[in-house]
Amino acid sequence: MNDPLKDAFSSGQIGSKLWLCEQLEEAFAGIDTIWVYGGWYGLFAFLLLSRGKIQVGQIQSFDVDPSCEHIADMINENWVWQDWQFKAYTEDCDSLEFLDGQVDLVVNTSTEHFSSLKWFNNITKGTWVALQGADMIHDDHVFKFKSLEHFKETFPLEEIVFQGEKEFVYPNWQFKRFMLIGKK
Repeated sequence: MNDPLKDAFSSGQIGSKLWLCEQLEEAFAGIDTIWVYGGWYGLFAFLLLSRGKIQVGQIQSFDVDPSCEHIADMINENWVWQDWQFKAYTEDCDSLEFLDGQVDLVVNTSTEHFSSLKWFNNITKGTWVALQGADMIHDDHVFKFKSLEHFKETFPLEEIVFQGEKEFVYPNWQFKRFMLIGKK
């Protein structure tokens, strides 16, 4: 059986999140409030905050799996106790509601795991988003993205500041990761 914590630290997971950090650092000097959907163990937040290349006010991480909250808070403990710069929550992202100006950036690095687009449709128009998905065949991947164009069609944005794909090639298998950063 797969060890989820080991998977969270795999080269594909870390490489994808570092790629996102690099692109956000190119696009933004600072971000006040970030909501991370499917935040899992909070590794994206850990990497972004550790790198310290952009000013971040607060990151809130949401995952439906209750076992993630404690681990994400533990990994990000340095920022949990510092004016709650980071906090993980057990929450279904489909049920999150937006108030105008409440969130500056929504990040979802696990779009292939969500069973519907309700979470995306609930994001207020004009909100910045950073989205990643993969073409990897996996039992718990609900959405199977065929290409960057397919990914863009699934998540239509009004403005795109970054779009790209990154290939991960291993001795026995490979997959592509797609990313969009833009305004919904």
